[in-house]
Amino acid sequence: MAANKSNQTQETRAMIIRTAKELFMELGYRAVSTRQIADACGLTQPALYHHFKDKQALYVDVMRSVCDGTRSSLDRIIQRETDVRHRLCHVTAYMLANHPEDLSRMFHDIRHELAPESQRIIYELWRSAYLAPLLAIFEAGQRDGQLRSSAQFGMDAEKSARLLMGLINQTLASASTFSAAGAAGTKKNWDEQAQLLINVLLYGLSATPPPSV
Repeated sequence: MAANKSNQTQETRAMIIRTAKELFMELGYRAVSTRQIADACGLTQPALYHHFKDKQALYVDVMRSVCDGTRSSLDRIIQRETDVRHRLCHVTAYMLANHPEDLSRMFHDIRHELAPESQRIIYELWRSAYLAPLLAIFEAGQRDGQLRSSAQFGMDAEKSARLLMGLINQTLASASTFSAAGAAGTKKNWDEQAQLLINVLLYGLSATPPPSV
């Protein structure tokens, strides 16, 4: 009996998180109320507060769910591939294809709507889910000689990972601008976009090698 109640509680909690995620990503943090989330779940507000103490706590758990899913998917990609370029292409394609519709609004909500402690938690979730897998790929590539080390006119793994994240965010921002303008057929396939970013990152644009330092 206790096990059934526990399972039911977990299922209800998961349903609330799924519903809240859809509403937060569609409308933004400020525009969504706990009453709206409860109604969409077929629950009363007191029933929702039984699972989450307030809207901010629910938002943090929504982001935890997103980040946990991302980390699991990226870990599977890294385990499946051994070549650095293939790893980076597949990971980048996943990040591009599975981003929130309005990334800029999400970042705005986190910076301006949440308390510092909630921001800190979400930053650590982001770092673990998005930055850490990229960091692991670049570190492994430098260890096995597929990538140059910083001593060989390369970059350290942390800077490389952050540079790629910057390229991904810029690509998403550009795609969002085209979408907002109503442009059709302007976004390339995410796999092609990922290959372009990784080719530029790994091989550069110049036909000549860099000058010696």
